[in-house]
Amino acid sequence: MKDFFENLPASRQHIIALAILFVIPLILFFDTTLGGKELQRHDITQWRAGAESIIEYREQFGEEPLWANNMFGGMPSFVISTKGQVPHLDVIANLFLKIYPAFQFWVLLSGMYFLLILMGFRPLTAVSGSMLFGLTTYLPVIIIAGHTSKLFALAFAPWIVAGYWIITRSEKKILGLLLFTVALALNVRAGHPQITYYFMFPLLFLWLFDGWNAIKQKTYKKHGIITILLLIGGIMGILGNAERTLSQQQYAQYSIRGGSDIQGTDGLDINYAFAWSQGLGETLTLLIPDVLGGANPDYWGAKTITSGPHYFGIFTFLFVIIALFKVRDKLMYVFLGTGLLSIFFAWGENFPLLNDLAFDLIPFFDKFRAPETWLILSSFSFAVIAAYGIEWLIKYSLEKKKAFSSFYKPLGTALGVFVLIFLYVNSLDFVKPGEVDRLSYQIAQSNNVSPDNPQVRQRASSIINSQLVPAREEKASKDVLRLGLFIVLGGGVIFMVSTSKVSASVGGLAIVLLIGIDMIPVDKRYMPDQNFVNNNVDPERYILSQKRDIDSYIQEHISDGTKYPYRVFPLMDNPFGNATTAYFYPIIGGYSGAKLSVAQDVFMAENAPLFSGPTGINLDLLRILNVKYITYQAGLNLTGLIPVFNGQTGAVYELQDVMPKAFFADSVITVQTPIEAYDYLYPGKVDFSTTAVVENYAPVTGPDTSSVVTVTDYTGPEMTIEISRSKPGFLVLSEIYYPDGWVATLDGEEIPIHKTNYLLRGFEIPAGDHTLSLDFRPDSFYTGIKLSWMSLIFQIGLALAAGFIFWKKRSAGEA
Repeated sequence: MKDFFENLPASRQHIIALAILFVIPLILFFDTTLGGKELQRHDITQWRAGAESIIEYREQFGEEPLWANNMFGGMPSFVISTKGQVPHLDVIANLFLKIYPAFQFWVLLSGMYFLLILMGFRPLTAVSGSMLFGLTTYLPVIIIAGHTSKLFALAFAPWIVAGYWIITRSEKKILGLLLFTVALALNVRAGHPQITYYFMFPLLFLWLFDGWNAIKQKTYKKHGIITILLLIGGIMGILGNAERTLSQQQYAQYSIRGGSDIQGTDGLDINYAFAWSQGLGETLTLLIPDVLGGANPDYWGAKTITSGPHYFGIFTFLFVIIALFKVRDKLMYVFLGTGLLSIFFAWGENFPLLNDLAFDLIPFFDKFRAPETWLILSSFSFAVIAAYGIEWLIKYSLEKKKAFSSFYKPLGTALGVFVLIFLYVNSLDFVKPGEVDRLSYQIAQSNNVSPDNPQVRQRASSIINSQLVPAREEKASKDVLRLGLFIVLGGGVIFMVSTSKVSASVGGLAIVLLIGIDMIPVDKRYMPDQNFVNNNVDPERYILSQKRDIDSYIQEHISDGTKYPYRVFPLMDNPFGNATTAYFYPIIGGYSGAKLSVAQDVFMAENAPLFSGPTGINLDLLRILNVKYITYQAGLNLTGLIPVFNGQTGAVYELQDVMPKAFFADSVITVQTPIEAYDYLYPGKVDFSTTAVVENYAPVTGPDTSSVVTVTDYTGPEMTIEISRSKPGFLVLSEIYYPDGWVATLDGEEIPIHKTNYLLRGFEIPAGDHTLSLDFRPDSFYTGIKLSWMSLIFQIGLALAAGFIFWKKRSAGEA
C-alpha cells in the first residue's frame, strides 16, 4: 500500500523534492546565501589581476583586446578572459546568480535530480542521489578555491546526460536534442574543457551499451538515427562557444597543453600532467575524509598540498553495496565501469600500467593535469549506482513478503569492510613521505652535521612521533568510528523500512536526512572561516589593499620616456605562480595553467635559460625581454642592477642597458631548429643587443648608425612603429612570438613575422622611412562568432519546433 508521500500527485512530489534541494545550498553556504558575506577566493583574485590589461582595454575601446600584455610577456586573452560575443542562456543564469549566490550549485543538484527521475527513480531516491553527488567534498573545495568555471561546467554535466537519455529512450527526440544541445553549449561556455572531456566518457560508454543492444536486437536504423542526432547536438552544442573554443583549440598547440619543442612532447609533460595524482591508499578518503589529515596544514599524504579530500559519503558506500548484491539491471554496470575507470585514472602516476598507456593513446588525455579531478566523475557514477540501491530498498519495502534477512549479505559486507579499514588505519605510521628526511636536513643544518647521521634521524623521528603523529592518529580514528556509526544508523533505517516499522517514504526521508547529517558537516571542514569576508569585498578591492610602496614606485616610472610600459620581473613574489603584481604593471611571470610553451621553456623548465649563468639570473635575457625593473629584498648585489627604491616590503632594482621595445640587429644567426635557437639563450652564447637568432630564415641586415626606431602607439593588441633606415635591416620586437592571429603591415602591405631569439618576433625592413603596424585579429575568433550565432539559431529553432509539436498534440487532445 502506498504511503502519504506516494499518494501525493507527482507534481507535488517534485516540488517538495526540488525545495529540499533548493534549501541545501542555503545551509551549506549559509555565510554567503543568508549571512551577508562573500568568499575571498585565491584563484578569483589571481584571475582578476591577470585580466587587468584586458579589462582596461575593454573599458577604453569598447571591444575585446584578444591579447593580454601584462603576464608572461604577453599571451592571448581568450585563455584568461574573453567576454562572450553571442548571448546564450548563461546570460540569464548569471542574472539568477546575482539573486541567489548558490544558483549554479542548485542547477547541479536539480540536473542530477532530473536525470535520476528520467531513469525511473522515485523523487525521494532522486533527491538522495542528487545529494550524494552534489555534497561530495570536491565541490565546496573548488568553490572556496575560486574554480568557478569548473563548478559551472559541472552544474550542466548532469543535464547533458539527461538530454542523451531523452534522445535514446524517449519518443521526444526534438526535446531531447534541444536539452542535449543547450546543456552542452552551457557546459562548454563555462570554459573548463577538462570537465567537458571527463563527462564524454559516460556518454561514450552509454552509447556503446546502447549500440551493443542495437546489434543484439537488430535495431541498426534506430541506433543510427540516434547517433546522427547526438552528433548534430554535440557539434551544435560545442559551437555555442565557438568564438572561444576555436581560438583556444588553435592556441592549445602553442601552449604547454600542446607540448614543447625543447622537451620533445606534443602534450603536457607527463610528470607535470600527473601532479596531484590520487594515492592508492589515499582512495580511502572517499570514505574516511581525514584519514590523511584532511587539508593543509594537517594533511600528511603524498601530494605536495591539498585543500581537501574527495569524500563520497558513507551512504554512497552502503547503497552501492546493496545495489551490487540486489540489482540486476545491466545498465547499472555502465556507471560502475565508468566509476571504477575514473578512479584508476585518478591514480595517475601511481597506476602507470594503465595511465601511461592512456596518456599516449587516448585522444586529448595528455592535455589535462591533476588526475585526482577524475574522482568527480567517480562521484557522479557511484551516486547513480547508490540510487539503484535506495530504489531497490523502497520497492522491497512495498512488497508483501519481505524480511530483514535479505540485507544480511550487503550489511555484513559493509561491516566486514569497516573492520578491514579499522585494522588498516591502526597499522599506519601517520608520517608524511619524506618528512623524516626534510626534518633531518633542518636539524643537521642548525647543528652543522650530516643529515644521514643516525642520531639526527632518530631525533627527527622522535619529534614527528611525539608532536605530529598523535593528532593525526586521533583525526583518523574519529573518522573511522564515524564510518562505523553511520553504517549502524543506515542499517537501522534499512531494518525499520524492511520490517514495515516505518513507511517507505519515512525511510526515504530518513535517508535524505542522514545523507545531509553525514556530508554537510564534512564539507564544512574544508570551508575555512577566513575565506568568508564582509560583503562588497571584491577581488579588485582586495588586490588594491595589497598594493605596496614598491608597486607605486614602479607604476610611476614604468613608462618613463616611452609610449609603452617596460616589463618587471617580480622575483620576490613567486613570479611564476602569482599574478597579483600583473594588476599594477606588465610582468614576465604570472599565473596560468595554459601559458605559452615558449614562455614555459624559457622561464620555468628544468635548467631554464632565465635562471642560468654564474649569478643565477640571466640579465642579458631580461634585457631583450624589455625588463627594466626587478623586485627583491634589499641587498641584492648583481653587476648591471642598481637599487632605485627601498620600500617597507622590499626593493626595486633597475636593470641597466635594457633594450628598447624594438631595435635593429647588426647581424643574424640562422638556425634550423627551435632547440638550436633555445641553446643561444644561455649566457655567453651571443650578444643579443647586436645579434638576432632567427629560425629557418636568413634576412639581410647590417650596422646602420643612422637608423631610428620609435614606438608611437602601443595598446598590447595593436602597436605602431615609425622606422627610418638607410639600408635594409632586421628589426627585433620584444613581444612574445605567437604565429596565429598577429598581422604585421609595413606601409599598409602585409609582411611576415619571423620567430626570433626563440620567443620574440622579428621583421625584415627595407631601407627608407616606414610605418610598421601590428594588430592581433585571429580569424578563428571571428569565424567562431559566426558559428556561435549558428548554434544559437539552431537552438531557438529546436525550441520553436518542440513548442509547435507540444501545441499540436495538445490541440489534438483537446479536440
